[in-house]
Amino acid sequence: MLMQSTTTLLFLAMGVMFLSFLLSLVFFCVWIYQDAKLHGQSPALWVLICVFASPILALILYLAFARKQELVACQNCQAPIPQSSRYCENCGAPNALRDAPRPRRKMSGMLKAAIGCMAAFILSLLLIIGSLMVVTFRSSQQAAQANAIPGQSTLSIQGASDVNTGWVLLSMENHAGGVWNFSLNKSSEGYHMTSRFDLDDPDTRTLMVQSECTGGPLTLELLQNDVVVEEYDLSQASGETQSIPLSGLDAGRVYLRLVNDGATHISGAIWVE
Repeated sequence: MLMQSTTTLLFLAMGVMFLSFLLSLVFFCVWIYQDAKLHGQSPALWVLICVFASPILALILYLAFARKQELVACQNCQAPIPQSSRYCENCGAPNALRDAPRPRRKMSGMLKAAIGCMAAFILSLLLIIGSLMVVTFRSSQQAAQANAIPGQSTLSIQGASDVNTGWVLLSMENHAGGVWNFSLNKSSEGYHMTSRFDLDDPDTRTLMVQSECTGGPLTLELLQNDVVVEEYDLSQASGETQSIPLSGLDAGRVYLRLVNDGATHISGAIWVE
């Protein structure tokens, strides 16, 4: 339940982060376009910097280098001219506002909205990091609980490299004490995790599986010589321990492949007795 709640919170935070970033980008672009026109800058150039660099970097550069020149309207022809100019570049009239004090500008509503959205983006990012830390801690607890099962592994299960395609979200596994502990939140169909062990006596050995998941199918395949010898449906598992006899296999290298075709919130442990 904790894992599911944390995952829901994670997806919610990702949605808020994406939306807040998008809104902050729009607000920054609108504000910087309007403000650049008032200060004799190229509005299109600063909007491009805001989009392709980052809103924060564009804001820092703009405030540091481009916002120094204040424009005022010529009292004669109303053309925009720099306040520091002695004469109007359009009609040649003296600039009556050259020595006038500059009015204090308040922060525009558009800039306030952009900063607020950026703050929401940062908070969402922190929430995502916190959620990932909770999931990692919970997975470690599950692994510790699995390792506490008495009489677990007399044959060591180890990791195995395998070619995998597709995507996976929050997947973790370890082989502490020769036990294969795994957890997986979601993945594309066909995504699999693989481990291996060396079987010495098929008639006396038993594969112990303790797993739980939501939905399915979730299949455990036993392979030898790249051939699936046996397979078991773990979709209905709810945390109870299953015993799988290994008498149908030959002595030698055995690969365990956990194939996910739609299950979510998968966790468990596998060992050999």
